[in-house]
Amino acid sequence: MTPQEDPAAASPPTLATAGVLDTAHVVGGVLTPIVAEGVLARRKTMVRLGGRLDTHGKAARILNGLKDRYDADALRLRFPRKMVVALRPPAVQAILHGTPDPFIPASREKVSTLSRFQPTGVLVSDLRHRPARRELNEFALQTSAPVHTLYERCAVIVREEVGELLAECHDGRLTWDVAAIAHWRMVRRLVFGDATRDQEDLTDMLTRLRHDANWAYAFPPRKDKSAGFRRRLDELVSTAPRDSLAGIVREAPVADRDTVDPTGQIPQWLFAFDAVAVAIHRALALLATDPNTLARAREDIRDLDAGRSPRLPILRATLLESVRLWPTTLAILWETVRDVPWSGGVIPAGTTTVILGEHFQRDDDAMDFAQRFAPDAWLDGRAQAWPVSCRSPTVRANVRGATS
Repeated sequence: MTPQEDPAAASPPTLATAGVLDTAHVVGGVLTPIVAEGVLARRKTMVRLGGRLDTHGKAARILNGLKDRYDADALRLRFPRKMVVALRPPAVQAILHGTPDPFIPASREKVSTLSRFQPTGVLVSDLRHRPARRELNEFALQTSAPVHTLYERCAVIVREEVGELLAECHDGRLTWDVAAIAHWRMVRRLVFGDATRDQEDLTDMLTRLRHDANWAYAFPPRKDKSAGFRRRLDELVSTAPRDSLAGIVREAPVADRDTVDPTGQIPQWLFAFDAVAVAIHRALALLATDPNTLARAREDIRDLDAGRSPRLPILRATLLESVRLWPTTLAILWETVRDVPWSGGVIPAGTTTVILGEHFQRDDDAMDFAQRFAPDAWLDGRAQAWPVSCRSPTVRANVRGATS
């Protein structure tokens, strides 16, 4: 990281305060559509409606207008809840590089929703519990390794399930409903072992809890459902084979298992795997519309089969483009644990900071490929050069949501 990239080496981001009318525009035109679509589980009807009404495009235009009007990196809203919205890359970098102190992922909104199915998850952990739980997540997911030790096992699962999936596509079309079934079979086998392949009730339980959690404060927690889901997790972890993520969690060297609660970290991984399915499906749609990139992606596969290169550069770039163009995390919420002085004012402790990934990942001012499919940008360095790059803020936050 160069001094220019290090928020500690640069001047603090600039902060402005929105007027009442502009606050109403952000709440009504940016935040409300996100909540309507479903923060933790997408509501299909609202997603379709949002597409027809171009709610994402309108939100981008609102934020771009505010960025120009206030000439600031972030905007403090006149809102009953203390809230700051990032408008420019310096604010994003300061927030995400300042994790977990002074900006912690466990915002009040996030705790109220995620705690319904992962009350001890790292994303909703305070500063006292977060380090040990983060360490367990990093150990199990091996985020610092080039490839996970279960990669061969994962490859076997994918080949077997994709083979069955292709056999079901009699007319040559791959629909979301068919792909999702195959995806969750892979996930259950990788996380808990082959015996759970067809135990759809397990992941259905989590989906129902996520839909309930969409309502946050407005919907009382269903403690019986949460308790039932946790009992299933405990049973599956106790019997999981060693070559599964649950097996790794069970045997992880944890000093205080009651405090860390290794099993309690698994719901976030399952939650994140849902985003993986969405990103893959959209990546396949991108390839289907671009014959040239599709041909290059098939060359990736031929190289892999011939033992020449396991890196699959075009396929990786396509997947990253899928996440850049359509972030799987609609809004990244962090909260200040203490007062944070920025240029133009102080962000008080307990303030929620909001980062809209799509606003930055389709920024026409920062990149010449903002609104189009450009996989080569990830191969020639352009994607890494724009201010909010995959090396630090929003794309990585979307791709690596499991351990943020």
